[in-house]
Amino acid sequence: MKTPDLMELTQDKGYKFLYRLVSFLRILFVSIMVLYLISCLFSLGEKLLVILRSSKFLISFPVMREFLTDSLFVLIILDFISAMFYSKRIHYVLALLEIGFIVITRKLILLDPKPENASLIFVLSLAVSVFFYLIFHFYKVTGRLRKGVVDR
Repeated sequence: MKTPDLMELTQDKGYKFLYRLVSFLRILFVSIMVLYLISCLFSLGEKLLVILRSSKFLISFPVMREFLTDSLFVLIILDFISAMFYSKRIHYVLALLEIGFIVITRKLILLDPKPENASLIFVLSLAVSVFFYLIFHFYKVTGRLRKGVVDR
């Protein structure tokens, strides 16, 4: 059984149709995610204005913690959308590491600092440290730490 050559495969009409379909669905998905991001940003801005108005600029810790977790959720969406424009696989890995870092940090913020949660907080802190190190390492590998270099 002979496997088709890459050139033969790309000349096939079925392949071209699937390629166009996937490209269209990708653009549609990114468009929907951008609209969702805009909605989340407006909601976050409105929430901030309500918080500032009602507290007269004296925000309590629980309110600030809730607002911060909502902000981190918006950051996750933003990072996910930016990952859709990458052309290199290593940048996808970097985006997934960043999303994991944000998710674990968000969980750490939501945890109450009680003695019962001490071991969980310690383990999550170690996980955040590992994610931070891996993100820093992948930034060095991709060359994004050099001044002014952004390649997508």
